[in-house]
Amino acid sequence: MLALSACNTADTPAPDAGEVTSSETPSPATPEENPTQGEDEPDIELDPQQRWDLALETTASAGQTDIDAQLITNVEGFERIELGDGLVDITTGFGDITWTDDRAVIREVRSTNGHFVELDGTWFAEPMTLPTTVAFEPLSGLASPEAVQAEGTEDVLGVPTLKFTAELPPDGSVMGFSSEETTVFDPMTGSLTATIWVDQEDRILRVLREYATRSTDGDSVEAVSLFVFEGFGPATPIDIPETADAIPAPA
Repeated sequence: MLALSACNTADTPAPDAGEVTSSETPSPATPEENPTQGEDEPDIELDPQQRWDLALETTASAGQTDIDAQLITNVEGFERIELGDGLVDITTGFGDITWTDDRAVIREVRSTNGHFVELDGTWFAEPMTLPTTVAFEPLSGLASPEAVQAEGTEDVLGVPTLKFTAELPPDGSVMGFSSEETTVFDPMTGSLTATIWVDQEDRILRVLREYATRSTDGDSVEAVSLFVFEGFGPATPIDIPETADAIPAPA
């Protein structure tokens, strides 16, 4: 359904959504050792694995949030970039995101009424999962990390966070590849790393995934996804025209 644009290039641009500033890696401290730690500074007492698990649990129940998304795939030199902006309820997987590439602007909605897309003012019922649908489940695949590492502190959109990296089981299905792209490689091969930024309320504010494998011809296959969350709160109603479910999506 989404218009796919391709260009023959091996250079994948680094995602830049969400302002991030770095600071030095903190040394572990207890409240007694660091009595001046401010209320706005994230707690660093848990070990990295515990912090990762707690952040996933807390964020999964945090409700609705604004989301900025970038999905970049590069398959055998053909690159596709999708930029998304909207809202998503992380708890339910429902949301409303507008996607932009160099050919089209498409609004994608998942709600209790179904899965819909809007193109040029016309709504369509969408029975298939789109490459961009991964943004409605932004924590998918993060529950089985290996070798979780603390990478220090950074500010994300002006909020102090702790940064963690981990290796994940290879799974290209969470990266936003199209069905056409996955015909030339096995998405369950390769490497997948993730980085999360966790605020002082144990919520994830930023998720970065980086995936790499080889096609059946031995060529490079890469993907990067970036989700930035801001403003968690109760879900708001998503309005879908009554005629939407009567219009089949174009092939």
